[in-house]
Amino acid sequence: MKIISRKIKSQKDLNLLREIVESYVMTQNERESKCVRQKGIPIGNLTSQIFANIYLNEFDRFIKHCLKIKKHLRYGDDFIIITDNLNQLKNWRNSSVEFLQKKCQLDINKKNDILIIAKWGLKFLGTIIFPQGRKLNKRNLVRTEERLSFKNISSYHGLIKKHCKVKDIKKFNWQVLDYYEKQF
Repeated sequence: MKIISRKIKSQKDLNLLREIVESYVMTQNERESKCVRQKGIPIGNLTSQIFANIYLNEFDRFIKHCLKIKKHLRYGDDFIIITDNLNQLKNWRNSSVEFLQKKCQLDINKKNDILIIAKWGLKFLGTIIFPQGRKLNKRNLVRTEERLSFKNISSYHGLIKKHCKVKDIKKFNWQVLDYYEKQF
């Protein structure tokens, strides 16, 4: 709320935003039979993406202005840093983790806190990114098959066309034709 109040001066608007943020925090504690305050906003909440961008703007500024990292990407609460220098990367990682813990009260997910050689492929946001390009991960490719409908064909077509090889694009096109045949 401190970060938001720097930009929004209206007390009425701040109260509304505070209510949205605090609406998620009450959950039942089985052992003590009382409500316990939790951190965060559920991912499905429509405001979670905008709040993530507002809140983590502090981290973006730290990355850019303090660490002076040139190659980085953040989407929501996921981020990557790219460099050829392993020692520099380790230093940036330690500084980033410390900043997120002290200034934002956030912890890095240990499962996703990895250093990887780019040619092996980096799993990020449902894709696998390589130095020469990217591809859709297998899970998302399968999901497009399972969830194909009239409402999402164009969306999935764009996803497949953007992230897949010609072979997968052709396969998807045949699945679309098969889907249409079954409907008529």
